[in-house]
Amino acid sequence: MEYLMTYGWAILIIAVVLGALFSLGVFNGAALLGTSCVASSGYTCQGPVYLHTTGNLIITFGQNTGATWTAVNAYFVNQTTVATMQAGGPSALSLPSNQVVTGSTAFVSGETKQISLPVSPASTTIGTAISGYIWATYTESGQQLYSQVATVTAKAS
Repeated sequence: MEYLMTYGWAILIIAVVLGALFSLGVFNGAALLGTSCVASSGYTCQGPVYLHTTGNLIITFGQNTGATWTAVNAYFVNQTTVATMQAGGPSALSLPSNQVVTGSTAFVSGETKQISLPVSPASTTIGTAISGYIWATYTESGQQLYSQVATVTAKAS
């Protein structure tokens, strides 16, 4: 009887601790998700921070393509949005939410800038994960170009 009581109390304590950890979200898969920004070749993407207060994704963005860009715009395209290539570029780039990176000034190769991109739909809950792509539109040698520059995963903080 003493043997059963000792192990019974131990099992009860373990069950209570596991229940508390489960209710705190320790076993939630999204809690294990890290923050990353993986840039395509020729681009730089560093330090993604997703602010739940503004709904913006802040990254350090750069290009190392060897060319000078003008009229640069950057876009965050949610992973659930299908970006298909059409004659005029990816359809997702028609979204109104963008960040003018340079305006009328040149964005030279090797240069980096910190930009803030609106996330749609935005979350107001800390810990909510987003995943998507960073697209850039720019003019190079008089031609309007579109590029998928990075894949981003971040949690709201």
